[in-house]
Amino acid sequence: MFKILQQPYPFGEKSNLRLLIQSIGEGTFIALFLILFQPLGVSEWHDPNKFWYLTCYGLITALCGLVLRLVIFKSFPKYYSEATWNVGKEILSILLLILMITVVNVFFSRFAFNLNISLKSFFWMLIGVMIIGIFPATFGVMLNYIIQLKKYAQPIVVQHHTSEIDLNQQNHEDNAPIKEPIRLKLIAENEKDSIELSSDALYFIESSDNYSTIYYEKQGKLQKELLRSSLTRLEGQIASENIVRCHRSFIVNLDKVEKVTGNAQGYKLHLVAPELLVPVARKYTEVVERLK
Repeated sequence: MFKILQQPYPFGEKSNLRLLIQSIGEGTFIALFLILFQPLGVSEWHDPNKFWYLTCYGLITALCGLVLRLVIFKSFPKYYSEATWNVGKEILSILLLILMITVVNVFFSRFAFNLNISLKSFFWMLIGVMIIGIFPATFGVMLNYIIQLKKYAQPIVVQHHTSEIDLNQQNHEDNAPIKEPIRLKLIAENEKDSIELSSDALYFIESSDNYSTIYYEKQGKLQKELLRSSLTRLEGQIASENIVRCHRSFIVNLDKVEKVTGNAQGYKLHLVAPELLVPVARKYTEVVERLK
């Protein structure tokens, strides 16, 4: 069981808008569930404003989800990172959300109904929220883990691509004009700093805040150089069809990919240089299809 909790789990690359939609969806589900099914004694509660009170509990769920995802998690980027996210952290985040919802529900109930909330009342409200949320949520996490693991865990054999160097050799053997490798010039935002290299020397580019790190080969050794530029800006400066975006934080040279493996988080590209791994986001899985 503990081994499963430590397994990588899909991190989910979501914009603030998608996080907002997700939180509103969760709140809407809770409100509709309470209104339609009226569980845990809600059906015996008679109040002319019951519909609005139950709607408020859904609103509380949505607000707690937003605070958790947009404030708490964003404040701890080292904890909330794709590299370390696993099944246990996903379930823990659900438990934290349930605790937040319970605490806010207690304060809301106290002021809305002028109730004195005891420790016992808080405990039973926590149990009620967990019954509604934790079991289906945890089941969903485990089911999604199994589905993603089954989807991505099969190893993929990378077909050999004809690189620009191979084309040069072929053209030379056929007495055809030699096709030179593409020269890349990556320019920083200040328009002064830049790096020039051959496309067949580039391994990948990684984004880090306002900077991008270029990993490339020089005189048989792996080098890296930092440029103050967004990844999107550098992507627009690259004219090679085999150097593509595969993640919000990575651009990769497909000619350098040796093999593809995966786990529940998705695919990983293993480059020819030792210990170089590049993740593939789910929205860029067509990149892996090109390697088959």
